[in-house]
This record gives sequence, C-alpha cells and structure tokens, in this order.
Amino acid sequence: AALIAGAVAALSTYAAQSMMYQDPIRGSMSGVRLRSSAWNRGREAQEILDGEKNGRQRIFSIQLQGHIFFGNVTKMADDVKKKLKEKFEAGDEPAVVILDFTNSLGLDSSAAQSIAKLKSFLLENFDVEILLFVTGHEDGFRCTYDLSHQVVDGSSSSSIEIVERMPSIRKHSLTFTARALASQNESKSSHIAKIPNSRVCKTLDEALIFAEDVLIALEDPSILQTDSKKCFPYVRHSSVNEDKARSFLEDLVPSAPSKDMDTLHALLSPEKYYCGEIVWEQGDISESLKLVVEGSLISLLEDEQCAPESILPGSMIGELGLVNSTRRLTTVKVLSQEAILYSLSKASWQTLIEEKPHVARYIDMLVIQYLAHRVQQASNTIVDRCGSVPV
Repeated sequence: AALIAGAVAALSTYAAQSMMYQDPIRGSMSGVRLRSSAWNRGREAQEILDGEKNGRQRIFSIQLQGHIFFGNVTKMADDVKKKLKEKFEAGDEPAVVILDFTNSLGLDSSAAQSIAKLKSFLLENFDVEILLFVTGHEDGFRCTYDLSHQVVDGSSSSSIEIVERMPSIRKHSLTFTARALASQNESKSSHIAKIPNSRVCKTLDEALIFAEDVLIALEDPSILQTDSKKCFPYVRHSSVNEDKARSFLEDLVPSAPSKDMDTLHALLSPEKYYCGEIVWEQGDISESLKLVVEGSLISLLEDEQCAPESILPGSMIGELGLVNSTRRLTTVKVLSQEAILYSLSKASWQTLIEEKPHVARYIDMLVIQYLAHRVQQASNTIVDRCGSVPV
C-alpha cells in the first residue's frame, strides 16, 4: 500500500508540474542585453565589454523555472545542449555560460545530480571557458543534495591560467580582479592566477560582474587591479599622467578636446577626507559633484536592506544631484585611511552652463551614460520576473 501511495504521489507531482511549467527553461539571452551593477568601470574596460568580438555577447544566460525534478530534468539538459549547439554552429560561441536558477522553485536529488553531470558535459564538449550557476538564494540551491559543492568540485584543476605577458609572446597578462579570480600565485614565475571553470553565485548580478571581469581579464588583466586593503575587487588606475584627476577626466570624457578638458579640470577643487567621514548624507541638498582620485568609499541606503555599493578611484559621484538639483539619494562614507576627491561646486557648474555650455554638455552626457547603465542593470530584475527587457 505504501509503495502504491508513493507511486501515485510521484505521478501526481509529475502531472502537476508538467501542467504548470511545461518547459523548465524560461528563456535565454545574450549578455549584450544585460548589465551588472559595476557601473563605474574605466574606459578601456568598457571598450572591451562593448566590443563586437570579445564583449558582452560572449556571455550567454539561460533562465530556469519551476520545480526541476526527475520528470523534466532530461528535457532541461537536452534543451541547454541544443541552445549551445545552435550558438556554436552559428559561430557565436559564448565564453561564459550562466545557468540562472533564480526562478526555480526547487530541485529534487535526482535532478540535482543530473545538473552536476550536465556541468561536466558542457565543459568537456563545448568550448565554454566558464560555467556559472545562479542559485537566487543566500543559502544556495533549494535541494537536499549538495549541488553547490558538486558543481565547483575539481574546478581548480581545470581552469584558465593568467600569465605575465612576455615581450615576444602574445598571452594574457599581469594581474587580476579578486572578484573574478579565486586564487593567487605569488611566486615570481610567469603564472599569476587561475580562474576556476565553474562557480556558484547567489544572484544574477554577482554572476554578471564575475562574467564581465573574466572577459576583461582574458583581454587585458592589467586593467583590473586589487587595492592595498583588498576592500574592493579592483581599483582603476589612471593612465600615465602626473595629474590623476585630469587623467581620470580624460577616461570619463574621452571625446573632449584638450582645451575643453583644461576648462573642466580648472574648475575642480581638491578635498581630503579620512576614514569614517561622511561625504554627504542621504537627503542632503546637492551642492557639488565629486571625482574620486584616491581612496575607497561606500554608498549606503538608510533604513534599507540593500547591499552597499563600492565607489572606486576614477568614479564621478553626485553628478545627477548637481545637474538635476536632486537631493542626495544615498549616504557616502569613506572606508580607506584617507580619500582624495576633486569637487565641482554648484556655483562653478552654473558659471560653466552660462559661459561654456558645450563643455557643460560633457557632464550632461555622463549623467545620461550612468543612468542608462543603471536602467539596464535594473532591467535584470524585470527579466527575472517577467522575462522581458523594457524598450
């Protein structure tokens, strides 16, 4: 009787899930349509990510849904293989594949074991550099089987090596981002680090940041640097220029001619802050924008459970408040021992608008650029919920 009851329950589960979620794959899309929260990358990094050949189109995300169990996991695995096969046959092979389980309601043990096997199959049979698994939950996959451990087990022995660039050999080089690379070899050999070929991420945003870092590291790891306190994944270094503030400005507005750059740079006033000091508080009147030249800052939403956001050298902050007279949206605090910021006051901004509006236009365009990135990043949540990106 118990066996019969168990069989009936299993068949009922299979029928119910098949009716509710006829397809365990909700959809798939290229990374071109997605953005991470890493909005303040440098110009060189952005050029790599926006590149037609080695940019975000080399990220491929597949969204899963519903309960994945013994009755539909085979179809899910076959469909994932089919999608990747189509990409490769079209010459559009991805370097990073993301399997996003955010909308998965649960996994039974047999399905979890099949997914672990799928990981091995994809890495062995497709030219995928990195395979990322998004659990969508702080405590990992929603199953009793230790899938998180299984999908990363053995990755360290099969990974991408980052080595120093030799004068006569074209190879990946120099250093790495702590966010994207799991280990560091501190010996003086040519080997610098390894990127494990699989990784488990809690959120889609975490996976996208990692994937973007990998694409940058594969092209030019020297763009990504770790800071001295290792508080943040990387610190953007300015180009060769004695004046870091001007160099960062050149990165932010590369289209500006030298004369206009002189005008902008002359309006900036240096300020020094120390660890724990508040640059401004949420709700304050916006009186300036600031260019971060040295040090580490953090942006916090008061009375919210949102994760804090790091602010790195080379970032411009407060530009929206200055241009649109919006009160400060977050509290900004200094984390490093000291921080050097260059400030453009509201009075100087008004003078710039009146006397040289074409130069002020560069700041306007920077505001639009930052807002566009944040809208695209916010759309990732919409993708998770309704499967489409806003037009």
